[in-house]
Amino acid sequence: MDRICYALISTLLLFTAVGCRTWSTSSSELLPSQNEQVADTTSPRSFNRKRVILDIEFINSVPHGSPASEDSAFSPSLWQWVDETCLAPSLRQNMLRNGIRVGLVNNEEEFRNQLNHHKEDRDLVETFLAEASIASDLAHGTQSMPMRLGRRYELPLRQPFEGSHVAMIRDGDEVIGKTMQNAQYILALTSSRGKTPEQIDLTLHPEIQHGDMVRKWVSSDTALRIDSRREAWQLECLNLQLNAHEGDLIVMAPTQPLRGLAKHMLSGTGEDNQLEQLILLIRVTQIPTLIEEL
Repeated sequence: MDRICYALISTLLLFTAVGCRTWSTSSSELLPSQNEQVADTTSPRSFNRKRVILDIEFINSVPHGSPASEDSAFSPSLWQWVDETCLAPSLRQNMLRNGIRVGLVNNEEEFRNQLNHHKEDRDLVETFLAEASIASDLAHGTQSMPMRLGRRYELPLRQPFEGSHVAMIRDGDEVIGKTMQNAQYILALTSSRGKTPEQIDLTLHPEIQHGDMVRKWVSSDTALRIDSRREAWQLECLNLQLNAHEGDLIVMAPTQPLRGLAKHMLSGTGEDNQLEQLILLIRVTQIPTLIEEL
């Protein structure tokens, strides 16, 4: 009897050891694969080659004197290096009614020279405050945005307004207004394949998010998850779709004089309590080939 019990105990210990060995081996094989996946996200030749990459640059400018002067970043001479005909005439007019100009830069060297002409020297403290965006309403600095084709990404243009905010938009001859709480101006972006593999259709969706966070159940092909987001007023009459190649530079800026929706969307108070205006630059840095996308 003792021999039978001993044999049973020995067999049980043997299976336990094999089980532990299998679990340990499985874990050690999983961790390297996870590390390799994390490393891939920073490798331009692997993970990121499957993504559209946009380089975003926010330029905060303080207008001085006459907005149309040659010393202004918003002077008319800046726009001679921008092709605004990439937008349909009706859409371009609607954007102008709301105080917004958009186009593709056709001579970046001259455009940059004009853009940098207005900049003043700042001391170290002012530079630090600007880069840290301390007490500044507007977005600042630069960032890189890897994008999956067809997926939506959001780009906040400024800090939320505290309390009640009234926004008005012109849609043709019609004026539409809305009162919102803690409103924040957002530029949503999606990309899709263009007419040729070397092109993408980049869609810009201006919207105003407002109110409290709301939790909703969202289903996908693989799982059911909770999505937390605020309500959004989608400004569909200002939706843009631009056909872009790798290396193209898109500019969005307020009109001069400042008017319409751009007074809130592309303007705010800077770190030194001066009125600033925002110029948004979007460079299409990378478009994946059809093979790389697989």
